[in-house]
Amino acid sequence: MTRPRFTALVAGLLATAGLAVPQAAQAAPAASVQVWFSSESRTAGYEPKNANWYTSPATGLAGTPYQLSRQADLATTAAAGAATITVDTDQRFQTVLGVGSSLEESTIFNLARMSAAGRTSALRTLVDPGAGAGFNVARITFGTSDFTSHDFYTYDDGAADPSLSRFSIQRDIDHRIISTLREALTINPNLKIFASAWSAPAWMKSSNSLITGSLLDQHIPTLAAYYRRSIQAYAAQGIPIHGLTLQNEPLFEPADYPGMRVTADQERRLAIALRAELTANGLGATKIWAFDHNFSEGLAYAQGVLTADARSSVDGIAFHDYAGDPSEMAAVKAQYPDKDVLMTERSVWGTAGADRIVQYFRNQSTLYQGWVSMLDQNRSPERWSGSPDPTMLVQSTSNPDTFWKTPDFNMVAQFSKFVQAGAKRVATGYGSAGTVTNVAFVNPDNSLVTVVVNQTASNQAVTLRAGARQFTSTLPAKTTATYVWAGAGDAGAGPARSGPITGFGGKCVDVPGASSANGTQVQLWTCNGSTAQTWTVGSDGTIRALGKCLDVNAAAGVNGTKVQIYDCNGTAAQQWTSGTDGTLRSLGKCLDATGPSSADGTKLQIWDCFAGDNQRWTLP
Repeated sequence: MTRPRFTALVAGLLATAGLAVPQAAQAAPAASVQVWFSSESRTAGYEPKNANWYTSPATGLAGTPYQLSRQADLATTAAAGAATITVDTDQRFQTVLGVGSSLEESTIFNLARMSAAGRTSALRTLVDPGAGAGFNVARITFGTSDFTSHDFYTYDDGAADPSLSRFSIQRDIDHRIISTLREALTINPNLKIFASAWSAPAWMKSSNSLITGSLLDQHIPTLAAYYRRSIQAYAAQGIPIHGLTLQNEPLFEPADYPGMRVTADQERRLAIALRAELTANGLGATKIWAFDHNFSEGLAYAQGVLTADARSSVDGIAFHDYAGDPSEMAAVKAQYPDKDVLMTERSVWGTAGADRIVQYFRNQSTLYQGWVSMLDQNRSPERWSGSPDPTMLVQSTSNPDTFWKTPDFNMVAQFSKFVQAGAKRVATGYGSAGTVTNVAFVNPDNSLVTVVVNQTASNQAVTLRAGARQFTSTLPAKTTATYVWAGAGDAGAGPARSGPITGFGGKCVDVPGASSANGTQVQLWTCNGSTAQTWTVGSDGTIRALGKCLDVNAAAGVNGTKVQIYDCNGTAAQQWTSGTDGTLRSLGKCLDATGPSSADGTKLQIWDCFAGDNQRWTLP
């Protein structure tokens, strides 16, 4: 019992004396790399999202060559030649919360139709780290959403009840939501559950209905108490709530299912009130995530919530992917570096979907969360206004115990089964949709996990390098691969080149005044060999000077956007590729000297590529 304390004391004395404290050595990178593949179906009519996945999923799966399929291990060799992907494990970004999908009531209704053995099998497929996908985060709804088999309800329906005297989650118990979540937690005790409400009770809203309407200001404290009681009620059933979003899609009022408009200022006040409720009731560790809506409005909404008085009450900003670009998450993270950004709702399909998950993580998300895990072959049950695309699991209408794992399940499992909670994303160049794209992580066990996506119709050769070792693989067409390299999490950085970048008129790319302040716009200046003109071209796609990265302001891929230096964050706005025509490209545009002019002080921007003299650069 006393040994750790004694060890710590000795370490402290050594450190005080200025002596080095021996550190436990990390295992050397393994001599071989484990590989798994998942692909799209080759059967005609079974392209991603095709309705035939509901009609006859077995036919599509018969033509799917790789279904989370283990491949032969790959031997590593000494680094040599050109690499497709170079990993820099010294550059670390966000910590991964997890990957998962929802256990909303439609999925749970279908699970409840199964026998006990069938239900356990389906749940193991989803959340078992060994036998299944290992989903470690699940989203539930407080009250009903549009994906339900029942009438819409909350936990306090009826006449106004500000004291919440009628509050009850009994219907969640009756609908077997509670028992199903308990079983999921038994299978995977590390499963984290977070909640979202589609609507407050009708009497808290301007419409006095679960359909449409806005939150009434006078009920902001009441809603905070309602959420706190929901968390307590679930905890009493043995289901801890890791976190919650303050409102599902607060800028949308659906016409035919529950929804509620909540302004950013209302969420600000709700966050303050809820944090006080949670802290006063021993629930202070519960995460509060604001927004929970589309990329396109995310930054403006976050600015309205994260004011000085509310900032400490909010742990992160949640996003959906139905409008806008994932780079909005990186923009929010850059402005609020102490807050997480999280992808909390979007289903994906095929290798394009796998690449979308790559983009979520490359833009700082700590989470990927799918929406609706299992409908049956009739796309039931649901009360959404649209027609649902194929879910990850499809249940047989004739035999409820039978279900099929679609390729989209496998695409998500390529992440969830191998990227552990607590993993750190590390630096790589993104690649391109015309070859391969990728994202890499270092797990807590020091394994290096790289997910590589081939969206093309051709096989792609991939050489992945980490430190002084590399391996080569052939990735089949329309296939996603996961490479697990034990012990390579501290392999370090690949080689880099340093020196001036020269351009129009023989001038050098220069940081004005050698200022390392974020947002400093770079310029042309007479070459002088100073540190303000010394750039390091990294193997991870970054270009660095003065400890900062060359960056496209706000990741805005529009003509005239300034190019600046900014804290390195691993986003697409800091990824640069050198064209064979001498151009330097990011976000589909070219680095461009304004004017065009070569005068000292000429500012640099991005612009449509035309390879003119003011767009050609010589790198170190």
